[in-house]
Amino acid sequence: MLVRELGEFRLIELLAETLAAEGVDGPDFTGDDARIPSLGIGDDAAAWEGEAGTRVLTTDTMVEGVHFSLDMTGWRDLGWKAMAVNLSDVAAMGCVPTCSVVTLGLRDDQQVEGLVEMYAGMAEACRQHGGRVVGGDIVGSPVLFVSVAMEGEAKVLGPDSRGAILKRGVADIGDVIAVTGNLGDSAGGFHMAIEGEPYNDSTDRLRTAHFRPEPRLATGQALAKAGIRAAMDISDGLVGDLTKLCEASGVGAVVRGNEVPVSEALRLQFPDRWLSLALTGGEDYELLFTGREETVREVTDTVDVPVTIIGEIVDASCGVSVEDAKGDAIDTERGGWDHFANGPDGG
Repeated sequence: MLVRELGEFRLIELLAETLAAEGVDGPDFTGDDARIPSLGIGDDAAAWEGEAGTRVLTTDTMVEGVHFSLDMTGWRDLGWKAMAVNLSDVAAMGCVPTCSVVTLGLRDDQQVEGLVEMYAGMAEACRQHGGRVVGGDIVGSPVLFVSVAMEGEAKVLGPDSRGAILKRGVADIGDVIAVTGNLGDSAGGFHMAIEGEPYNDSTDRLRTAHFRPEPRLATGQALAKAGIRAAMDISDGLVGDLTKLCEASGVGAVVRGNEVPVSEALRLQFPDRWLSLALTGGEDYELLFTGREETVREVTDTVDVPVTIIGEIVDASCGVSVEDAKGDAIDTERGGWDHFANGPDGG
């Protein structure tokens, strides 16, 4: 079987099953820590509890020609985004970043000045959000790539005095589904770039959403503090990521398409595509979470970003669906980003 026949997400499941079968699928603790449950492959980050408290670890890689093109992406923006996507994973766990390491794959004809600019972008993200770079590696490569691994820690404590973290597999039937910010702006910014459409004052927010996403770290911590437990960030599109959350939790979901938050800029720039971009575009790096309605509404008043309730968690037999204002199903593919289903020219 070929990788493209299996797809990215089933491949992850298969590799995780292989590690589990060998008994090495999670942190290997001894002594008192052996009692502490860990969170391994399948969430936004791995998590474990040790003497220093609850820690999380995540990694993301950006490859030229797959995740970015230097014809469209400035070096400083590349550095910012390489950090931001990892910061977003930490935010989705309700944690704060502590440190990171960076691995670069470089051609020997790479311009050093560009790399310095990229690191300036990384430093800018770290200065604003945390996760300072403490080490890394440089290797020769036929294609440019930058890979960041980031550690974070839980600052919010749960009722058991352990770190309260957010995770995918604990959504309950009856929960409402909520998201932060607007969806689809990043996908809109991406499509404008590849279609050669110039940005202006009204569409610059689309460019910013794609090239310089803002990780929702303070909001993630607020969710954990409020008692929200089920969350993830939206990196592969709302429908695709909600499907992952539901599969992890053994539930289904109904989304009201007319209530998905979309910016006026996206509606005006893509009058025929804005809903599709919001549902399946990807790279929003907003937070998707579920909880009891009263809890979610209380959280809304404590954070500095908009929070919108867009649907409900239902029985798994219902699957994941999107409805219009009349309650009729909107025909939408699962969408989102799969490296091997989308291919290098995907969204």
